[in-house]
Amino acid sequence: MRQQGRFGLATLAALSAISVAPPAAAGKKECAASYVEAQKLKAQSSLKKAREQLLICAKDECLEAVRKDCVAWLDEVAASLPSIVVEAKGPDGKETFDVKVSIDGEVVAEKLDVKAIEVDPGTHKLVLEYAGEPPVEQELIVRQGQKNKIIEVSFAKKSAPKPAAAEPEPDTTEPDPKPSSGGKPPVISYVLGGVGLVALGASAYFWLGASGEESDLESSKCEPNCDSSDVDSIEQKRLIGDIALGVGVAAIGTAAYLWLAGSKAPKKEAAGLALQVGPSGGFVGYGGRF
Repeated sequence: MRQQGRFGLATLAALSAISVAPPAAAGKKECAASYVEAQKLKAQSSLKKAREQLLICAKDECLEAVRKDCVAWLDEVAASLPSIVVEAKGPDGKETFDVKVSIDGEVVAEKLDVKAIEVDPGTHKLVLEYAGEPPVEQELIVRQGQKNKIIEVSFAKKSAPKPAAAEPEPDTTEPDPKPSSGGKPPVISYVLGGVGLVALGASAYFWLGASGEESDLESSKCEPNCDSSDVDSIEQKRLIGDIALGVGVAAIGTAAYLWLAGSKAPKKEAAGLALQVGPSGGFVGYGGRF
């Protein structure tokens, strides 16, 4: 009898151990799976689903290291999870809670209240419905950590646009002719003036260069046996200086004439500046029809 009693107690203890062990092992397996899945969902910005998995692996029956990470990640997800606040107005223009909210085809609120609606970061399709009215669709963009973003919607009837006032008939009477004022100075007068100033500057430059080279030759006392290339250079600079001087004077004179004539004449025809350079000098001329 004693042996049978020992056998019965041992059997009962073994059966108890077998019946308890599987749930514990299953719980740890669930913790590990939730731990891995939560990290994947966080990386995909599916913060709402990640929070569900983190709540599983943060239970007391999970390993301490797993539970510690999951609790810390829960705080991160709570801080990063965006939310929206929908403010709706009914057909009468007054604020109402009788609006159903759907995000990406999923109903998240059958009726509005004063609480915010949590939503994963990203771009979503927002549909707002009021009984008896066409639904309102909006593109919703929320960023990570963006809290209580205000979404405004109105189901109020839009008033018909007021008819536009009749425009007065145009006055067909011809205005009295006014004395024509003098025309504006032609643009070519300003262009010629600029050309003249540049030409005068170039003339001074070449004349000063020729004078400088002539002074160098005099100081070297090479006359009458100076290098012919040096003498030719001086003569060439003087020639170019003379031509530039002629161009500058002619251009400025023509510009002044056109400026005065253009301020009086209401209309002018095309005109042009002609420049000819020869071996012994240059010529500048202006031609056109007025």
